[in-house]
Amino acid sequence: MGKLITAAMWTARVMGYIGAFAVVAMMLHITLDVLLRNLFNISMNTVPEIVARYYMTALAFLPLGWLELKRQMISVELIEFVLTDRIRRYSDAVLMVIAAVVYGFLAWTNWDKAISETRVGTLVEIATYKMPVWHSFYFAPVGFTLATVVSVLLALGYLIPNLGSKLEEAD
Repeated sequence: MGKLITAAMWTARVMGYIGAFAVVAMMLHITLDVLLRNLFNISMNTVPEIVARYYMTALAFLPLGWLELKRQMISVELIEFVLTDRIRRYSDAVLMVIAAVVYGFLAWTNWDKAISETRVGTLVEIATYKMPVWHSFYFAPVGFTLATVVSVLLALGYLIPNLGSKLEEAD
């Protein structure tokens, strides 16, 4: 189980870094397009599609596992202050199981969509250029799958104190 935790933590961290890289790459790409258009009257026609299909989807979906691992997803705690530690752990475990089910469903449906788009070879036509975009359909299922695995590990960590301490150490 320790190797699974280590692999999940390492993968989540890498996906988080890829999401951060997407932000920087998007900023540089848009800046270059604006500079070229304003200084030299050269337009890079593919920028909107690359930003929407690649940078934004990578940024939105790949870091999901990292955010779950760091417990930085949005949460509302209405009655948590009155719960005992034991009940709070069970409540958190149930919430992680619900999150895992939702993430798992989203991963399953998005894997189907990604495979379907790969078979078709989805393209976006830009002026006289056809840009393949089927690759970008894999960001969502990869992010949701990783978030599912992390949510299951966190649920187990709330229920099994020894495993929970390993998750805290890896974090």
